[in-house]
Parts: sequence; structure tokens; C-alpha cells
Amino acid sequence: MPTRNHGLVRLLRGLGVVNFAAAIAVVAPRTWLAGCHAAMGLGSFPTEPIAGYLARTTSLWFASFGVLLWFIARDVQHYAGLITFLGIAMLIQGSVVIAIDWYEGMPAWWIAVEGPTCVLLATAILVLLRRSTRP
Repeated sequence: MPTRNHGLVRLLRGLGVVNFAAAIAVVAPRTWLAGCHAAMGLGSFPTEPIAGYLARTTSLWFASFGVLLWFIARDVQHYAGLITFLGIAMLIQGSVVIAIDWYEGMPAWWIAVEGPTCVLLATAILVLLRRSTRP
């Protein structure tokens, strides 16, 4: 791994591991989901099947995204176009998530962390990619 790619590779792998950790929620007992929900100050976890379905399928998507990030970190030069696309998509997603969080009445700490963190990480990916691919 060339030195100029090292930061990007580490960031992609780190994000990959964090996202893949969501796989735990795919198979976790419903009591764990409810406990995490309550611990975050979000009240009682809904008992309707759709709540568990959405929690688990969303977690599966996060875990899959984590595997993708780990995979593309193997060759950032080859996957530069995909990394650029994902970085731009994350910038847009982070901005939209801020609006969704506010609209849905999420706690202030959630609004201040979720979307802005996505935007910050996307920016870091794009900056590190630019540094690693310039001649």
C-alpha cells in the first residue's frame, strides 16, 4: 500500500468495521434492540413487527456497506470512481439525514451527531482520495 493511500485505506477499513458491527442487530434478540433504544433516550421500542423489520434490515444494509468499504479499500486506485461516488452520496445523505432527524423530532444530540458525522467522514474520504490519486 503506497504511503499516500494509507490514510484513505485506514479510514475506509475503519468505517467498514464500524458499519459491519451493525450485523449484531440483525440477529440480536428483540430485548437487546429494545434496551439499546431505551438507553439512547428514545423511549419504548415499538412492538409492531415493522419496527423490528426496519431495525434489522437497516442494520443488514449497514453491515453490507461495511463489507463494501473494506473491499474497495484493497485497491483505492482501481476503485477511485466508486469511492468518489460513495463520498458524494454520503455528503448528500448526511445533509438529508439532518433534515429527516429534525423533521422526525429526534433528540438534539442525535441531530448534532448523525448527519454532520456523515458529512465530515464523506469530506475526509474525498480529500484523502484526491491526495492519494494525484500524480
